[in-house]
Amino acid sequence: MRVEKYLDDAIARHGLKNDTALAKLLGVKQNAVSQYRSGARTMDNEMCLRLAQLLDMENPLPIIMAADMDRAERAGQHSLWEVFSTRMAASNATAALLLVLVASATNFVAPSPAEAAPLSHSTGQRFILC
Repeated sequence: MRVEKYLDDAIARHGLKNDTALAKLLGVKQNAVSQYRSGARTMDNEMCLRLAQLLDMENPLPIIMAADMDRAERAGQHSLWEVFSTRMAASNATAALLLVLVASATNFVAPSPAEAAPLSHSTGQRFILC
């Protein structure tokens, strides 16, 4: 089960002793958390958002994806999230690589600050334009 990881993370983060304490924090009965673990029940999006808040996650999408993938697995189907999660991981790695390449290329492409040439060849002549 994929959501088990997030349930375990919430227990560890808040120093809880068991699923009963976690259920109390989530505002559900203890058997709901046990059913999430066993796969007898799948978390809905609202519960995923509550769990994401407990974990102080800015983006709750990984928990929602995990719950939807569990739901599809129980139904004997493949979830489209499996395709997108690998694509997102690949695109994040690609974006990080591009960021490093652009940052390093900037050092070679950007010119160094220019300095004015000294006036050592000045002869003191003045020219007047008419």
